[in-house]
Amino acid sequence: MIHCFFVDLKYTQIYTDNSVFKKKILIVAVYVDNIFLCELDKNEILNLKIKLSNYFKMINCEMYKHYLEMLVTQNRTL
Repeated sequence: MIHCFFVDLKYTQIYTDNSVFKKKILIVAVYVDNIFLCELDKNEILNLKIKLSNYFKMINCEMYKHYLEMLVTQNRTL
C-alpha cells in the first residue's frame, strides 16, 4: 500500500534498498510503521506530510533524535 502511494507520486525506489524512495532531493525511508523524511526544503516535507495524512493515519514526531539506533544530527537553520 505505501509502495503504491509513493509510486503514484512518481517516487522511485533506490536499487540497494527497496524501502527507500527518492524524488529529486527528497528521500523517504520506510521502516515498519516509521517514515523518515530528508529534504533541504521544509515546504517539500510539509507538502508530503499533508499528502500522507490524507491516505494514512499519522502521528507527527517532528525532529528525529534517533532512527534505527543511529544518532541523527539536524542543524538546519530554516
